Amino acid sequence: MKRLFGIAVLIAVCFAAVGYFGFCTGENSVYDGYEVAATTSPFSVNVLDEEHGEIQTKLFGLIDIGSSKAEKSDDREVLLGGFPLGLELDLKGMMITGKAGVVTADGAVSPCENTDIRSGDVLVAIDGEAVGDEKTVASLINSKEGGAVSLSVMRGDEVRKYSVFPAKDVLSGKYRIGLMLQDGIAGIGTATFVNPVTRKYACLGHAILSQDGYVIRVDGGKIYNAFISGCVKGKIGKAGELNGNFCTKSVSIGTISSNCKFGNYGVFTGKTDKLERIKIGGRASVRPGKAQIYSTVTGNKPEYYDIEIIKLNEQSSPSDKSMVIRITDEKLIAATGGIVQGMSGSPIIQNGKLVGAVTHVFTSDPTKGYGIYADWMYELTE
Repeated sequence: MKRLFGIAVLIAVCFAAVGYFGFCTGENSVYDGYEVAATTSPFSVNVLDEEHGEIQTKLFGLIDIGSSKAEKSDDREVLLGGFPLGLELDLKGMMITGKAGVVTADGAVSPCENTDIRSGDVLVAIDGEAVGDEKTVASLINSKEGGAVSLSVMRGDEVRKYSVFPAKDVLSGKYRIGLMLQDGIAGIGTATFVNPVTRKYACLGHAILSQDGYVIRVDGGKIYNAFISGCVKGKIGKAGELNGNFCTKSVSIGTISSNCKFGNYGVFTGKTDKLERIKIGGRASVRPGKAQIYSTVTGNKPEYYDIEIIKLNEQSSPSDKSMVIRITDEKLIAATGGIVQGMSGSPIIQNGKLVGAVTHVFTSDPTKGYGIYADWMYELTE
């Protein structure tokens, strides 16, 4: 009887503690300005440790079974994107798109043929002099009159050196190194949001990469209003893409300052009076289940489309693959087949808050893809 009485007392104490902290209702709670995620067990409760900025999960309110970082619940608001952007990126150097032969008096030769220079590399300097346009490249090469030149080529964060002998083109009489170059990159992406306080914007949710998968370093650029004119539908094994256009001779609506793992960022100078205000939902607030994306797949006006968040990744540090989503909207599937290139950056909304952005599509199933938490993108616009 004494042992049974002791167990009864323990149970009473445990449930008294649970009664004090409160059973989890399955929804997030806010304690003293901190957003606390719901627990997954009816016998565990979340307790705020303000001193260490952590949420302690306790069994019956007494026994520690885990902890997580507490997220400050605030009134962060942004201007919702979803509209297409024309991106014109200036490079720190000249992008190498391929090798070419030079027709000389002795036949065709390729000065860089025996080097491992490849498409996606960036030519940043010749003989130590920075290059950014074809005129500079031609001037530096011809100043040697056929003598060896030193090429500084960037691949990812590594700069490689190559010594090559330019060949004299028989038609123009100019010396060439046999590389095809371009001084910028242009494309279409989707705006995620604009920070109304700093006027900084976020788009894409992932980096623009070279053919080898390296983040391309940019040296500024501009963004423009864009118009989506059509779509190549995605299918199993091949990603689709939006077809769009923009004019670089029109007035730009912002500048590009960075291209990083989490997208393109800069200052937005366009009109914002018609953009919807929305609160940021911290990653602790995101739940598997119904949500929407706000995207433009025709014209220049975004629409809401139904999706399902099917998996969440717990992240204590930034990553661009925070969640797995599935397109469930029949209208969008009929138009695009699911997620296609150009939709990257489309806002993900759940329970009236911006919780993320579309970043990738699964080529094995174009209705599925990855999204990034809005938290990570917002930090880069503060």
